[in-house]
Amino acid sequence: MKVLVFLLLLGAAIPVFANGSTRFVVDADAYTAQVRHAGEKLLRAHKLLSLETLRAEVHTSGVALSLTPLWHEKLEAPDLCERLRESTFAVGSLYRCPDCGGWHFSGSSGFVINENGIICTCCHVLIEEDPQIKESYLVAADSAGHVVPVKSVLAADTDADCCLLKIEANGLKPLPLRTGARAGESVYCLSHPGGYYFMFTQGIISRLNRRTNADHAEHNHEAAAGGRPVVMLNITAEFAPGSSGAPVVDSSGNVVGQVASIADAGETAEEGENQAAAPSVPVRFCTATEELLRLLNPNLAKDSRSSAPLRPPKKNKVKKLSQRPVCPLVKLPQLGTVQ
Repeated sequence: MKVLVFLLLLGAAIPVFANGSTRFVVDADAYTAQVRHAGEKLLRAHKLLSLETLRAEVHTSGVALSLTPLWHEKLEAPDLCERLRESTFAVGSLYRCPDCGGWHFSGSSGFVINENGIICTCCHVLIEEDPQIKESYLVAADSAGHVVPVKSVLAADTDADCCLLKIEANGLKPLPLRTGARAGESVYCLSHPGGYYFMFTQGIISRLNRRTNADHAEHNHEAAAGGRPVVMLNITAEFAPGSSGAPVVDSSGNVVGQVASIADAGETAEEGENQAAAPSVPVRFCTATEELLRLLNPNLAKDSRSSAPLRPPKKNKVKKLSQRPVCPLVKLPQLGTVQ
């Protein structure tokens, strides 16, 4: 699998090539610290909404919006990465750490769908809870580390696990939404796996499938049992926890899907059996653009089986793609040494 990694610039140093172009280099620690400090400043100014408040707004509903026309020019991978970087945000929680008492930022992903401050991400980015965290707020940060508050949940499809957020920003660069993706197409993803911000990967669509949330019991929402089948893409472009809500695009930068979850195709060893687990293969699921477009239907709640607010998951059977990292100030017990 070919994996292309392009990193964003943070800080003052801008290496310049002979042709005058620049490259963007990530300092993940500096980026996280910048987002955290900016978030704390917004919090002190009483500009942030709590995650608890925003969770109450996650119920099936739609909103009418204008979209960007499709792009048709095929781009080289580095140019495509730059295009995605302008439209991809880190969307996550500023939370008071139960371990050290300080403030931390835990980021997932999202992308601009309308220039007037509207971004798309997964419902579970808001819904999943850590019972140890008592205070948390949702923020969005661009590739330069500029942090803005999330003001509301404009629309959500609880069956498809996707939602639109209104952030305090304008003049953004939206990505077009393209339907009709086919197995075998090349696709690209820009996301934040495990806090490695703005990781660019390449792969193909390996298959299209339909499933309900109940098929995998992915989030154990009350609405899942009666949910409708959702069109999903399985892709080989790599992503991991922290990638939830990221755009999956074609070679022109049109969104064909949104990162949702990872299932494990292997089998664990049975309890009590003295044998190794079967080899594991990650199966990556993305919500197809056809499902994202349902968010633009103002009558979505009337047309959907599941319109009740989502409740936090009790247990995940697949790997969630938004998670709280271990506090860097807490020393973990030593589990063993490598000889």
